[in-house]
Amino acid sequence: MRRMDLRDTLHRQPLLHKFILVSLVLISLPLLVASTVSYLGYSASIQRNVGKYQGDAVRELTANIDTYMKELGLLSTLPYQQPEVMRFLASARQEGRPPSFDERAALEELVKLVFTNGRVDVVGLYLYGERGAAYVLRPDSAAHFSAPGWREESWVEAASRTGRGVYIGLHEVRSTSGAPFEVFSLARKLRSLETGEDLGYIVLDVDIRSVRSKLDQMSTSPYEEVALVDNQGSTVYTKGTGLSGEPLAGYRGAGTLNVTREGREELLTYRTSEVTGWTTVKTVPMAVLLQETESVRRSIVGIGLLCLLLGVVLSVWLSLRITRPLSRLRSVMKRVERGELGVSVPIESRDEVGQLSQTFNLMVSRLSDLGYRLYESEIREKDSQIAALQSQINPHFLYNTLGSISMYAELGGSREVVRMTNNLSRLLRYSIGSNRHEVPLLQELEHVRGYMAIQGIRYEERLSFITEIGEELLGFAVIRLILQPVVENCIIHGFEKGWGSGTIRLSAVRENGCMRITVADDGPGMEPIRLQELRRKILEAPLPDGPGGHGLVNVHRRIALRYGNRYGLTVDSGPGKGTSVSLLLPLVSMREDGHPSREREERYADHTDRG
Repeated sequence: MRRMDLRDTLHRQPLLHKFILVSLVLISLPLLVASTVSYLGYSASIQRNVGKYQGDAVRELTANIDTYMKELGLLSTLPYQQPEVMRFLASARQEGRPPSFDERAALEELVKLVFTNGRVDVVGLYLYGERGAAYVLRPDSAAHFSAPGWREESWVEAASRTGRGVYIGLHEVRSTSGAPFEVFSLARKLRSLETGEDLGYIVLDVDIRSVRSKLDQMSTSPYEEVALVDNQGSTVYTKGTGLSGEPLAGYRGAGTLNVTREGREELLTYRTSEVTGWTTVKTVPMAVLLQETESVRRSIVGIGLLCLLLGVVLSVWLSLRITRPLSRLRSVMKRVERGELGVSVPIESRDEVGQLSQTFNLMVSRLSDLGYRLYESEIREKDSQIAALQSQINPHFLYNTLGSISMYAELGGSREVVRMTNNLSRLLRYSIGSNRHEVPLLQELEHVRGYMAIQGIRYEERLSFITEIGEELLGFAVIRLILQPVVENCIIHGFEKGWGSGTIRLSAVRENGCMRITVADDGPGMEPIRLQELRRKILEAPLPDGPGGHGLVNVHRRIALRYGNRYGLTVDSGPGKGTSVSLLLPLVSMREDGHPSREREERYADHTDRG
């Protein structure tokens, strides 16, 4: 009910008010849409660019950590450069047996190389031999040579499966005095270079503060939060308090996504190191990223309001300019409605309203003259229809005339004339004596045979016609009068120019649920350029207005319009190889009343509409 009241209210409004309302809608709606799309597009662009930048920053951060860890990995291979250390690991000894003087010197040299490398802050070194040798140097402690139970450590199983270094996440070790040290470690299995036998393991402890200091140096923004999580899910490093209590173990691989934490939206980027298996996580508040968009939004809103105000002023002025002349025209039209044909509208402008007023004045002045012209036009149209009816030739007159010619020719003993007139009479009856669009293939074939009989008399022994069509295809429907133009085309272009004797072969086969009819001749064929032009003309060129030159085009268009663009006519030819014209048609069955199947007609009609 309210909708009807609103519609009636709008209908009763003056044209001036409608113009102003429509102008406001047409100005404000596109302005609102354009402003919203611009703001959202700018915001999305900022997010994409910042997300890419943050992804690059996290990638660089992870790469720096990986470089640091690779340095640690190189330190774990130093025992291979100390033969005495390798012999110590390979030696069989009881638990707690101290090394010899040479072995102790080699071990101290190894410790010196590892602890004074200048790149990695190693605070502990452990050597475990498979046959009982042990060297344990805890942080801020003296070395000892007993390590009972080291085989039960969690890292042993992972390190025993590979010769590469295995990184052990954040954990705590204590010195011999009980002082705690927060470290992460690298364990590597050591093998004999001569035999490949497993000799033992080396474990290096690194002070986690060295990694944290490097991350502090690489993280400079006051708004971002960074966390480093080891492969066990323990937090190695955090900057800021927001990520310290978050479940970060689930972030594996690499990616960027939007998250909401504590009621604020943030952009989170993470990347897992291929070297250590540790994951670097970095977040930045979206409000910080989109600070520039707020100023852009305010500018868009200000400009939009200014444009809307100017649009309102302009729409009111234009509405008045349009509606005032229309109001005058309306009053004059009411006078004409009452029968006053001597009135006119004053013309004050040359725009559409002024042209409308001028046209109205001309209409009024010539109203009676136009009535007379309309009456005269109707009389002339009827006379033209009568003349057209009188000029039509009765086809029965042609049939009777051809019958008389045939009778006199037979009386005169001219059998060729009799055959030609009889065949011509049948051709005329088939061409204009039926209103069906589709006929059985058998009828179309008989029509072509009658045509070829006439051409056979004309060309005597020079022209042969062969048909190769299975009986199972003769009952399917084809479009009426599509084969004779193709055969005629073969005769005109293949044999009429003095090529000598020749053969036209008409065949039909089933092909993928369709029927393919081929008309081939052994005439001179066509050059590739001419063949390409003919194919283009069949597919693209419009039907010519004049007679001739469009038989194949006509056939192709009739097939495509009837059955759809999937079906039609194709041409293949070559110089001295003859020409082959192929027609692809659907298999449409004929009903007992001689019409094509209704289901097939509707199917191909729908297909044509969609095409």
